[in-house]
Amino acid sequence: MNLIWAPVLLLTSVTVGAVTPTPIVAGSAVDIRIGAVLASNTGQEFDPRLVALHHQLSALFPYTSYRLVKEEKERVRPGGKVGFDIPGGRYLLVIPKGLKNERVSLRVMLIEGTRPVVDTALTLRNHATFLVGGPRHKEGVLIISIGADVVPGPSDLAVPTSTQ
Repeated sequence: MNLIWAPVLLLTSVTVGAVTPTPIVAGSAVDIRIGAVLASNTGQEFDPRLVALHHQLSALFPYTSYRLVKEEKERVRPGGKVGFDIPGGRYLLVIPKGLKNERVSLRVMLIEGTRPVVDTALTLRNHATFLVGGPRHKEGVLIISIGADVVPGPSDLAVPTSTQ
C-alpha cells in the first residue's frame, strides 16, 4: 500500500541562547541543518538532542515520544545544492537561493522514488527551523526539520593584525 505524502508545513523559529545577528553579505555561505524525528505514541521518550525544539514539537505534533533518527549539516553558498537521504527511502534537496535582511530564501524538494512529492520555496530567518510533518514511518510519523544558519563571508571575518 502506497502512502500519499501529505505534509503539514509549520514554521517555527528556534533560538538557543543569545544569538548575535550575522550580517549577510556577498561571499556568505549557509549551513543547512536537516533532522529526521520519529514521533509516535509508543512510550514517553524525548530525545535530549531535541531540547531546542521541545516546545514546538509538543505543541504542533501531539505525540508522546520524539526520537532523532538522523541529523546532518552541510555548508553551501547561495545557488549551490545540498542533498540529504531521509529515512524511508526519501531524498531532500535544498538550494539556498538568496540572502537578504537576515533571511535565507530556500528551494526545498522532497523526492520519493523518482518524483518530487514536495517542491516549495520558503524564507527562513537566520538561525530558524522549519518543521515538515508527514509520512508514516515504522511505528510513527517522520517530522523533518530544516534549519539555516548564515556563515559570514571572508569580508565579515576578523583579519589578524601584526603587532611587530
